Amino acid sequence: MSITIRSVAATVNYAVGPFVILIGIAAGIAAVVLTWVLESEGFLLLFFPSLLAVGAGAFILWAVHRSGLRIDEQGFSWCGAFKAAQSLRWEQVHQLLPPPPGSPRTVVIAQLRDGRQVEVRAVWESPTSPSSLLSAADHSTAQNALLSAHQEWLTARR
Repeated sequence: MSITIRSVAATVNYAVGPFVILIGIAAGIAAVVLTWVLESEGFLLLFFPSLLAVGAGAFILWAVHRSGLRIDEQGFSWCGAFKAAQSLRWEQVHQLLPPPPGSPRTVVIAQLRDGRQVEVRAVWESPTSPSSLLSAADHSTAQNALLSAHQEWLTARR
């Protein structure tokens, strides 16, 4: 059992990344064809922005693939697009607590066996995202997945 949960924006970017790459490829082809057909080297200046678009699309895909909450039999890990990955093994987790009110970025608070508490900020939505503007942050899918995976681990351990 392995599951990855991503934000709505990250899911949308799975389509945006390839689209930006295709735009870059089309612009590069257009630059080469216009240069060849019109016999003017000035259109080759369009080739550099096309390379930037291909790079930007690849970067979007890399960031989307990297971000999210991953849950498996050993524990869970979470990572933002640019932050370092964090992970917890089920052996470390005593219980999973709901986030405090007014904390839209926190999915759960993991209370560890050594007494520490770790905020799991895994499925972050931009404040300007339509889903954030229309309603409060709803992390119930991620919370339920974490709780059920932890319960399964506890049951298998007994």
